[in-house]
Amino acid sequence: MSTNKTQWTAVAAALLAGVVTGCAFGKMAPALPILKAELGLSLVQTGWLVSAFNGLAAAGAIFFGVFSDRLGAKRFCVFGLCCLIAGGLLGAVTSGPTLLVLSRLVEGLGFMSVIVSAPALINLASAPAQRGIAFGMWSSYMPFGAGLVLASSSFLLPIWGWRGVWVVVMLATVACLLFLLSQSAHYVSAVGTKRSFADIRASLSRPAVWLLGLAFAMYTIQNHAIFVWLPTYLIEERGISPSNAMLLTALSITVNCFGNVFGGWLIQRNVPRGKIVGVTFCLTAILFTLIFAANLPDGLRYALVVVYNVVCGPIPAAALSGAAKYARSPSEVGATQGLVVQITQCGIFFGPPITAAVVTAAGSWNAALWVLLTASTIGLITSIFISRAEKRMFAAQA
Repeated sequence: MSTNKTQWTAVAAALLAGVVTGCAFGKMAPALPILKAELGLSLVQTGWLVSAFNGLAAAGAIFFGVFSDRLGAKRFCVFGLCCLIAGGLLGAVTSGPTLLVLSRLVEGLGFMSVIVSAPALINLASAPAQRGIAFGMWSSYMPFGAGLVLASSSFLLPIWGWRGVWVVVMLATVACLLFLLSQSAHYVSAVGTKRSFADIRASLSRPAVWLLGLAFAMYTIQNHAIFVWLPTYLIEERGISPSNAMLLTALSITVNCFGNVFGGWLIQRNVPRGKIVGVTFCLTAILFTLIFAANLPDGLRYALVVVYNVVCGPIPAAALSGAAKYARSPSEVGATQGLVVQITQCGIFFGPPITAAVVTAAGSWNAALWVLLTASTIGLITSIFISRAEKRMFAAQA
């Protein structure tokens, strides 16, 4: 069972496990221009290189969540961090695209293991009164980690190259692993639970969890289109130096953390998740329309990108906290997280290649607007069904 007093050090260890997964994912974006030149890759090929990291998640995140519940969240999180270390080492020493993709798959295995198990650790280490804030902080693991590695890459890439960045992220993961192990006493309840197929099916049958996953997937299509391709766009289309492109991208991504924490605050105040998702997607549609407006000064366009990354932040907080809240018991948090993550990862897996294909076919980056607006529309429709599903669930519990 969860504690009546939040163990913030233990929560921080689980949060940092998420941050290093964000670093592992984010390190590819600043390296893309270098990898394109070094390996002779096309824009679409680099999109699939990015998506290789999320291939396992898109294929079987639900099973990862079930395994986490069965084997124990702490053991599964440790396993995931070890995979991130092994994949980072393999990538750092590889000399060809095949092994690089393989290393990303290994890192993806670690990524998947951490993000379905760490929320269960947070759930155990946090008191109910602070759980909304804790999950709001957890939902910032990707923007914080990705922003950190982007900012670091601005000066690490010119000195050590992309391999040096891989090594730094790997060493940070080792440090995180040791920190997590030092907090083992606070995760004693994170033991494995054997459950029947019927129990697993029941834990995954709640419509609100599926809908939150779909909303999160639409968010990731938008967010990763900005995050993954912004450095390449700034360098190739605007002639900005690689180091400045990394810093500008890092700033625009890192501010997403403020939106994540704000989303946690809204959840703490019992604002319905359907309303949070719906209002957010309306605002993102307006912002994207302005961002892609013709003859807009670059400075104002970039400022709108920064505003977008703050505004969209409540969606991860709503989805990830909802997956934990709608689990029937703490022993099923991994399974519900796995379901949300699997649906979400489909957006991450297909988003970059789709965006790249649309831009390539149209011959202009402006064509990406239609991908982003389509995601906003689907997300807005989904929010309506989330509100209905939540009302039915709360009525049944009354």
